[in-house]
Amino acid sequence: MRLDKRILKTTESMLIKLRDKTLSRFVLTSLMPLATFLYTLLRYKFISDEVPFWYTRIWGDAQLAPKHTLFLIPLISLAISLFGLLLIMMNKYYIRFYEDAVWTCVSFCNTFLFASVFSIINKASAPFTSIINPLYISLLPSFTISFLLLHFIMPSFIDLAQRKRLVTNPQVHIHPGMILKSPSARGGGFVYAIVFLLTAFLFVGFSKNFLGFYLSIIMTAFLGILDDYQNTHPSSSYRLMENPVLRLFLLFTSVLPVILSGVMIYSVTNPFGGVINLNILEIQTNNGVLPIVPIIVTSVWVVWLMNVLSWSNGVDGQFPGIVGIASIIISLLALRFKDIEPSHIQIATLAAISAGAAFGSVKYNWYPSKIMWGFGAMSAGFVIAVLAILAQAKITVSVLIVLIPFLDASYTVIRRLVKGKSPFRGDKGHLHHILLDRGWSVSKVAIFYWLATMFFGVIGLLSPERLVFKIALIISGVVEFVLIILNISLTRRDKVRSDTQSS
Repeated sequence: MRLDKRILKTTESMLIKLRDKTLSRFVLTSLMPLATFLYTLLRYKFISDEVPFWYTRIWGDAQLAPKHTLFLIPLISLAISLFGLLLIMMNKYYIRFYEDAVWTCVSFCNTFLFASVFSIINKASAPFTSIINPLYISLLPSFTISFLLLHFIMPSFIDLAQRKRLVTNPQVHIHPGMILKSPSARGGGFVYAIVFLLTAFLFVGFSKNFLGFYLSIIMTAFLGILDDYQNTHPSSSYRLMENPVLRLFLLFTSVLPVILSGVMIYSVTNPFGGVINLNILEIQTNNGVLPIVPIIVTSVWVVWLMNVLSWSNGVDGQFPGIVGIASIIISLLALRFKDIEPSHIQIATLAAISAGAAFGSVKYNWYPSKIMWGFGAMSAGFVIAVLAILAQAKITVSVLIVLIPFLDASYTVIRRLVKGKSPFRGDKGHLHHILLDRGWSVSKVAIFYWLATMFFGVIGLLSPERLVFKIALIISGVVEFVLIILNISLTRRDKVRSDTQSS
């Protein structure tokens, strides 16, 4: 009985330890052995029959071993991870930083072993092409810098926002579509814009081609922070910005610099074949020619996408994933051309910067959020819309990348108009509201939006150009049908609730 009790007690103790971050750390350190195994497997056919494996032996043939012995290294790496887990589980005494020290050693050993395999394969292999396009790898520095900048700047901004009372309190600031439960700072979109600009200046520079783009980002960023300020300060003189017509006018004004700099949609693909030329009306000015229709079409398209993405900013953690994944897809689209030009690399770099800044905010925007993106989310929507145009992504592909937010926004506008309400008047009829009402958790809704953006974005990226419109039309029809069914279900449920309460 004593032995049984001791075994039971030890098992319970181990399970308690596994409930905390120990298990997640083990999983993370186990990714390195997996990466080592996969890299060896992918390069196996290029590796020589014998490889320099026994480096501790005398130089020469004694160091050689059959190439299949390379698979011992990921096994050793996995054994080190398991040994680290065992050390943590069997520890009976609380020693400060003990667990951190163990996992640091495990990570160092596994990284060293991966580097060893990488070195051996490069030395003892026939020439092979890179698994990952070097152009994609070249985007990592810009992504990493923007990620780290936002990640480390955000806490200071949150403190500043709290001191300046730039905080939304659901008990004080009432909004029809608000699902916030506890106070949260505002201005996350402003930080995103500042970090994006700083990193863009560093990696892309002050090219004339992007000056209009930069100016528009500055304008949307300050528009966003002013709106956040008036939203949290009801007695502010900026309260007039609450007027949706004025706000829409300011949005159109803020996108003019990038459009007048030459970023326009001059043509669209005709779904029935051919191309529709939009440059049919021009006005001669002292500075050149103004293509009227492309300016109007581009302005409406960019402002619409800004609002589409902003309306998907209703759940903690939802928005940065959408922006980050959409930015990565656009970055890949910019490098899809056979003949890569410097402008393509610049656009891909800007998209990578956007992705890094978006993902850098996840820690602070995840449920329960420490900061909201606020109206500054328009800045991220602007970046996505303009970079998609610069990457020469078709409108259909752009829609696929943000399909769920796009269809949700379209249906929301139509639904409000049918009910005789203003399309700018918030409510709880968005898809994320419906999913929450059906019992989904906040985090589950956010992950759903991340996965949906990734799924439809990859479809848009891989679809042949001649079929992309048909594919988008079919997918859009299915998704819109599901949205309608969900809304009808929600309406019936609300009616039943109201009838029950009245009776």
